[in-house]
Amino acid sequence: MPPSRTSRHQALFLVAITLLLLVTVSATAAQNKAQAEKELKILKSTIADIQETLRTNLARQSKAQQNIRHIDKKLAEASAKLRTTRQQITQANDKLKQLEVEQREKTSLREKQRQRLASQLRSAYIAGRQEYVKLLLNQEDPTKVSRMLEYYRYLNQARIDDIKELQQTLQRLTVIEQDIQTTLVTLSDLKEAQETQQQKQSTLKKEQQIALNKLKRSYSNQNSRLEKLRKDEQELAKVIKSIEKALRQFAPKQSLTGLGKFKKKLQWPASGSIIHRYGSNKLGKRLKWNGILIGAQEGDSVHAIHHGQVVFADWLRGYGLVVIVDHGKGYLSLYGQNQSLLKSPGDWVEAGEPVATSGGSGGSGQPGLYFEIRYKGRPQNPVAWIR
Repeated sequence: MPPSRTSRHQALFLVAITLLLLVTVSATAAQNKAQAEKELKILKSTIADIQETLRTNLARQSKAQQNIRHIDKKLAEASAKLRTTRQQITQANDKLKQLEVEQREKTSLREKQRQRLASQLRSAYIAGRQEYVKLLLNQEDPTKVSRMLEYYRYLNQARIDDIKELQQTLQRLTVIEQDIQTTLVTLSDLKEAQETQQQKQSTLKKEQQIALNKLKRSYSNQNSRLEKLRKDEQELAKVIKSIEKALRQFAPKQSLTGLGKFKKKLQWPASGSIIHRYGSNKLGKRLKWNGILIGAQEGDSVHAIHHGQVVFADWLRGYGLVVIVDHGKGYLSLYGQNQSLLKSPGDWVEAGEPVATSGGSGGSGQPGLYFEIRYKGRPQNPVAWIR
């Protein structure tokens, strides 16, 4: 029975709705992509302006402070190379273990295949072709002759198949042995590179300490030290103000909902006890800590506390190598005095994702992670947000 006119109209209506939805989804996706590209362009332009300002400010600073930055940057590069080399060594060791496991399995299979083939060849040699010849000469029952011929054909084919399988096993074993030798050579080269990189890192750490001592000696008294710390805080405040200004130009990010609902639910950015607490005295009673200093070990991973976008990743006087993550709704998290940075401006991060490795950059003189949470530019007590 042909479909009614109503049914055809309904079908056409459904097709039209489907096409409209597809076009709408496609257009929305294109708009979102264009918006994201626009936001990233604004962010990178802002960061470039901030970095130019920081470079100008650095040129006005003392040689000791400039030297701190220079060494921090070199140490960060050396540490990044060393981290990559260590990862490659781990991967090479894993590959070597997998190859050795497969080598043992294939060696065992080779012996079983050899034994099975040897058994077949012995049986064939003992039997010879006498029974096959007798079958033909005695002209036995044709049906029986046919069955026996098929049986011999099957045995012969089985031997051929076993020989092919043994050949494949032997070929794979040869490839495995070559891969093992290549991996061992790679491991040897990587370990040699690791030793060289470790020596370079150690040398740079000594230079970092020497530069820090020179910086300390450049302060004639507590007042000059206080002035330096205040300038450090002012520079950070200017950076955050510039970032917030740029973020306000963005359309609201649906994926960034802020931290308002996550008090006492966020994870620690690094392992270690709190060395300096938020609001505690800094330089006697003349300044207060705007964040906390966590006693993380050098080289430990520093993790993002929540989903967000990296809006700053560079060296900042007094705070060393810094990563700032925007979480939306005016919330920022800051991770300072790192040994090396793992993210760049514009990168998206998830809660728990490594963004840096902890260290003692910025002339802090005390290894660890400096951590802040800010809301609309104002420092918050991080402990109130971490579970």
